[in-house]
Amino acid sequence: MLLKHVFLLAVSYLLSLSLSHAADLVKFESAKVPVSEFQQKRAQARGEVLQPPRGDEVQAHIVKPTASGPHPVIIYLHDCGGLAPEVKSSAFDARSIVAESSREAFWTKRLLSWGYAVVLVDSHTTRSIKDTCADGKMSTNRVADAYGALAYVARQPWADPQRIGLLGFQTGDHWRVPALGDTTAFVIGPERFKAAVAFVYSPLCGLKSGMAAPTLVINGISVPEKAETCPRSTAQQSEGGAPAEERVAPNLFKEF
Repeated sequence: MLLKHVFLLAVSYLLSLSLSHAADLVKFESAKVPVSEFQQKRAQARGEVLQPPRGDEVQAHIVKPTASGPHPVIIYLHDCGGLAPEVKSSAFDARSIVAESSREAFWTKRLLSWGYAVVLVDSHTTRSIKDTCADGKMSTNRVADAYGALAYVARQPWADPQRIGLLGFQTGDHWRVPALGDTTAFVIGPERFKAAVAFVYSPLCGLKSGMAAPTLVINGISVPEKAETCPRSTAQQSEGGAPAEERVAPNLFKEF
């Protein structure tokens, strides 16, 4: 009888390990676009008051550390190809991964080991989009999705609203970090990203816009000869923006 109880306890423990880092599927609204002054005036002339239209429904896969929260959080934005299929599977378990077969698995496993909860935003599935690698127009939606995820996460009891960061990858020709101007392009709450890291693969070097949070851009430089004219590391603080730094790594390939 004692051996039976020991066996059952061992099985229960192993099951708890295998399920402890399984992903939860959640849905939330992307950030709303505010009503323009012109639209509001037209509505007022008709005796109406316009409300911002609802944001798109977006889903995300959330993986949390086993320790009790609240946890610091990384909101992960995929590249133009979308989230890897393994991450979207109900069987995805970051702890059991031995050899990571995708970028998402690689980062989820490491961020969890560092104590972060990971929110893998899926901008494609609910919009019935396969990928946007040939069309970068979806990049504007990605900013709305990032702020929608931020608002959702900041309300969760397992999250520390003061420690929410952003990790994202290039979507087509460029990857848009939520920039300073975007805070007025969407209806957002008081929450702000603590920091951001962007991986890009661009023929250009140098940051062109102010950032809403301290940002590190790692640029794989798609044109090797261009890298010779780029400083390997450039820091800047644009007018009205947060500190930003770009590091050029020309030996990296597109899927790094």
